[in-house]
Amino acid sequence: MEGKPGDPSDLHGRGGYFIAVHVGAGYHAPQNSRAYRRVMRRACWAAAEILSQNSGTSIDAVAAAIRVLEDDEITNAGRGSNLTEDGQVECDASIMDGSSGAFGAVGALPGVRNPIDVALLLAKKSLCVSPLGRIPPIFLVGEGAREWALNHGVCTAAAAEEAAEWLVTKKAEQRWEKYTCMLQSATSALDQSSSLLGTQKKKIQNPGKDPGAGGDIMSNNEKMGDDDIIMDTVGAICIDYAGNLATGVSSGGIAMKVKGRVGMAAAYGCGCWAGAKSNLSGISTACTFTGAGEQIVQSIAAHECCVLATQSEEGPGFACEKTLLSVLDKRGCLKGSRDAGVLLLQAESTSVEGNELQKLTAVELVAAYSSPSFGIGYFGTCLKEPKTMILRRTISEGIEKRRKRKWYPMLEL
Repeated sequence: MEGKPGDPSDLHGRGGYFIAVHVGAGYHAPQNSRAYRRVMRRACWAAAEILSQNSGTSIDAVAAAIRVLEDDEITNAGRGSNLTEDGQVECDASIMDGSSGAFGAVGALPGVRNPIDVALLLAKKSLCVSPLGRIPPIFLVGEGAREWALNHGVCTAAAAEEAAEWLVTKKAEQRWEKYTCMLQSATSALDQSSSLLGTQKKKIQNPGKDPGAGGDIMSNNEKMGDDDIIMDTVGAICIDYAGNLATGVSSGGIAMKVKGRVGMAAAYGCGCWAGAKSNLSGISTACTFTGAGEQIVQSIAAHECCVLATQSEEGPGFACEKTLLSVLDKRGCLKGSRDAGVLLLQAESTSVEGNELQKLTAVELVAAYSSPSFGIGYFGTCLKEPKTMILRRTISEGIEKRRKRKWYPMLEL
């Protein structure tokens, strides 16, 4: 039974909240659509449970939603993540609060059940005063990040040891075995070619590409069958009763990644961004990106998208499309996949007289993607149930874009 927050009609004049989540860009096999939609509904309810409380904040709600997505093995985050070359789970995650600018991130983190919890604690502690004026860290990687999590009570040593095994699922191991064989065959073909030809150059027909670069393993025609191929990252965006936006992402990374590889889900301004509300317009913007990490890192995509959405007269839909095209332009030099997506939420709120809270007057939600499919969900105070869907491309090339704008109190979107 999915947990539900209290009746939105009992909010005593509070201005409303809104939640948006996604389960990554890539190919979502049709027979798994229900599983994806179920976990997105649960994620929305988890965030709503936080936001319906008097003390609930957007950053805590984002972490609650992503925690649900990490724990479900259907997603490429936390349990069920893609494995590294040596068969282990190493996760990236980050979270950002729009009002304070607080940011926390972990990269290539092993042995922690919920990487988003470590990122959340880093973000909160970055706002605290440290002894002797030391600057608190906001981004930790590898074993150092794991030790910091243990020292700060995110998990115990015993729990971390159990998590290292729990994070690896049977399905992930099967994918790893398949890709390992493909990589070994490709390497063998290249080695034989080199020994026969010496220094002479010759193109090898279909030898397979480096899966870490998003080559044939991630783009072969087999992906249009029963197996999901999700490039990277789950994400969430929330706005609370105070009118504050927060956003976060979590990822198991691309298949067969090199040990220690850190993707865009941990990089500042790349996987997620949340801006403060403008005093003049009352508008705030946040977004999350998903796709081939190396391309998105080079584009600083999330920050650029939010800035463009705020400043451009064409609005957030144009900003998402333009930024996504910029990301895809990086594919040429990086030989990467064309699977990428962005989920952006722009909210308009006004001050409530005699109250610190904000009245949420309008939201605009934009999903743009170049991948075969993109799973999204959303929920708000005036919706009875979360709405979830697997968006699928209806065009063979270019970018598919979906846009929703509604005034509060909302009808069914």
